Amino acid sequence: MAAPNAHFSPQHDDPALGADPHRRNTFLYERDDPAGFMTPGGCHIRRANPRDASVAGEVRLHRMIRRGAVYGPPLPEGVLEDDGTDRGLMFAFIGAHLGRQFEFVQSQWMNDGVFFGSGDAKDPVTGSHDGVTGFTIPRRPVRRRLAALPRFVVTRGGEYCFLPSLSALRWLGDLRD
Repeated sequence: MAAPNAHFSPQHDDPALGADPHRRNTFLYERDDPAGFMTPGGCHIRRANPRDASVAGEVRLHRMIRRGAVYGPPLPEGVLEDDGTDRGLMFAFIGAHLGRQFEFVQSQWMNDGVFFGSGDAKDPVTGSHDGVTGFTIPRRPVRRRLAALPRFVVTRGGEYCFLPSLSALRWLGDLRD
C-alpha cells in the first residue's frame, strides 16, 4: 500500500496539503512504505523519526522535540559556493533523557546505517561524512546510487543545558533560607 500523501504533490509544493493537519502527516513507514520506494530507509527524515519502523530500540523511547532556527541571510541567487557570510541553522532538542534520545539517535540512527539496512552508510544530511560516502535510493526496476555526497552539516559548537520542569521551578521558588 502506498503512503497516502506520497503521490499528492511529488513535483511541487501544495500549500493546501501542508495546511491540512489530517492530510500532511498521516503516513507510517512500516505500514505504508516498507520497501522505502517513496521515502528511502536511510534518508534523513526516516532516520530522525522512524515512526512505526522496526529499528534499534523502541521508537517511542527515542522521540524528542526538535527545532531549528535559521540565522544569517540566504546565499544570493545563483551562488553555490560559501561567500564567507555567517549563516546556518541553530538546532535545539528538548527531551527527558539525553543519552536515550539525542545521543542515541545521533550515534545509532544518524551515523550508523545497520538499522536501516544500509550497512555503514551515514545519514545523507547530518551524518559525519568523509566526502566519499554515497546514498542509495530504492527504485524499480533498478535502484539509483548517488556517489560521493559532500558533508552538508558542519558542527560549530554545542552545549547541553538543563531545563527544569515548571514544578521544579515552583519548588525552587518556594525555598526559604
